[in-house]
Order: sequence, then C-alpha cells, then structure tokens
Amino acid sequence: KTSIRDAARVMDLPLADADRLAKLVPEKPGIELGRLLHAPIEGDKSLRQKEGLMADDLDKVKQLRAVWESQTPEGQVMREAEKLEGSVRGTGVHAAGIIIAPSDLTDIIPVCTSKDSELLTTQYDGRVIEDAGVIKMDFLGLKTLTIIRDALRMIQANHGVEIDIDAIPLDDAKTLALYQRAETNGTFQFESAGMQKYLRELKPDQFADLIAMNALYRPGPLEYIPNFIKRKHGQEAIVYDLPEMEEYLHETYGITVYQEQVMLLSQKLAGFSKGDADVLRKAMGKKDRATLDKMKGKFLEGIAERGFDPKVCAKVWTDWEAFAQYAFNKSHSTCYAFVAYQTAWLKANYPAEYMASV
Repeated sequence: KTSIRDAARVMDLPLADADRLAKLVPEKPGIELGRLLHAPIEGDKSLRQKEGLMADDLDKVKQLRAVWESQTPEGQVMREAEKLEGSVRGTGVHAAGIIIAPSDLTDIIPVCTSKDSELLTTQYDGRVIEDAGVIKMDFLGLKTLTIIRDALRMIQANHGVEIDIDAIPLDDAKTLALYQRAETNGTFQFESAGMQKYLRELKPDQFADLIAMNALYRPGPLEYIPNFIKRKHGQEAIVYDLPEMEEYLHETYGITVYQEQVMLLSQKLAGFSKGDADVLRKAMGKKDRATLDKMKGKFLEGIAERGFDPKVCAKVWTDWEAFAQYAFNKSHSTCYAFVAYQTAWLKANYPAEYMASV
C-alpha cells in the first residue's frame, strides 16, 4: 500500500485515486503486491490457498490486476509501485524490543545509535534478528501494574493487611462471581461491552476459562466464542477429528485456541521434535506461509508413518492453516488473564481501595 501511495504522489495521481487503489490491497499481514498481481487466484499455491484470501478480497485482486494491465495513469502507478515494493523506505525503532546477547553486541550484529538518543539499536530487521544468534524480548509498560500497586498500598493503610498479589487463590468465589455477573468495569482486559456480554453467557467458573476468553476475544477467533460457550454448558457436542486429540483440546472443549495446542498435537500425531513444533509455532505467529508449506510435508509424512487416516489428518492441517490467521500464544494469554484476575480479585474483595486506585 505504501509503494502505491508513494508512486502515486511522485506521478501526481490525485490522492483520492491513490487511496482507492491502495484499498484494493487486502488487509493481510505480509502480503506481497507481486503475488497479488501475478500469482494464480485458484488452485495449487494460489492466493486463495497460500494467503487464505476469501471471495471479497479476490474480487479486489481482480480489480487491481485490471488496473495494472491498463494504459492509464493508474496502471502506470501500479507498475512503478511493483518495482518499488521491498525497497527500504525508512528505519524505525521498536517501542519495546530489547536484544539479549551472550557477548558484546558488536561482536554479533551491526548497531547504531537511534535518532536523538544514545541508545544502541540493531541495524538488522526485527523479523530476522534472532537468526543472528540473539534473543529479542518485548518489554511493555502497563499502567495496570501501577493501579494494582496503589490499591495494595491503600489496603495495607486502611486494613493493616499486606497482600502478596501473586499468591492469591485462582478459585476465589467472589472473583469468579464478579466475572459471572460481568461486573468488570475498571478491570484489565475484560471491561468492554462485548466481553461482558460473553462473560454473562459463559459464566466462567475456573481460571482456564478466562485464559481462553482472553485469547478468543479478538478479530478472527471471536466467531468461535458462541461454540465455546455452548460446549462448556453441554449445549453442543464436543467433537475431535481424532480421539488422540482430546488430551490437548479437552480444556478448550475441542476448539483449537492456542499455538501450544498445535505444538503438542504435531508432536503426538506426526512425531515432530520440540524444535520442529516451535518452528511451526513461529510460522503460525508470523503468518509465514513459506515455512508452513514446508512443515506440511513433514507433518503428512509423520502421520502416515504412525498409521493415522491421511484424509482426516489433511483436514486437521487445513484447519491449522486457517487457525494460523489468528493463532494466539497460551503463555501470553495466561499472563494477561492473571493480571486481569488480580484486578478483579481486588475489586471483588476490596472494592473501595481498588476503584480509588483506578
């Protein structure tokens, strides 16, 4: 989209026309203009198969190709934009990415100072930095932690009680009842109107339900929440493609919610090593179609060696490919749900102090 807008600006195409062209590019992370213009729309390695584009997006692609083929100013812009795609346009610094290295950074990667700062930054792109032998961690500041701290200080001052917030029980009746009533205004992650609606329907009675809801309540998996709720309450049958999958899917009522579930199932069904399973997880998290395609062959070969029905397992893989569009990390969701639970526990047990902190 940026290459289209840049080419349009240089070639004096009106802004409205440039925006119209840019909006024909589907909203898919990592999608390439070159593939949109030249890859097959249907069939093997097609835009429908590899990028997972649906009918509406494919209609836009057809319009984009018609413009590219035309001898109009818009067509010329599209042809120049294709040449520009992939060029380095500028540099930026990750808001919270921290590099951890086993030795001096300058022995491993090129560094520079960031703009208006003495801070060292890597000159490698974040997507490939770990291939150089370092670890990238994202450390994000969270105002909620300050709210929790302030509430704990007030509780100690008002009640003489010193609380270890990391040791509170995860089955506290008052807290779970608060979630079941959806009285979550002022709590972390669970206070939106949509989330409150689903909490009233779900009536979570265990911490695992909160982890799952945190992972599901986002674009993509949102559509599975009604099924999740019905299955929890026995209103819909829980079905597993293979009996062996129940071990890792029972806590989410047969619905694949987490990347870790795919990792464990790939090891159990296809004999993936932990390393292979982690490669699969990363590919899902980054929507890396090329790596997913490579892992597919390894998966199908592994399940064949273990005597599973190849047709059923092909369906499992197809489901996983669709899942890759919204895959969420359980450990991430657990940490968020834990902080959320802490805020709900404080609100349920010490409402005056907590709401004063908010």
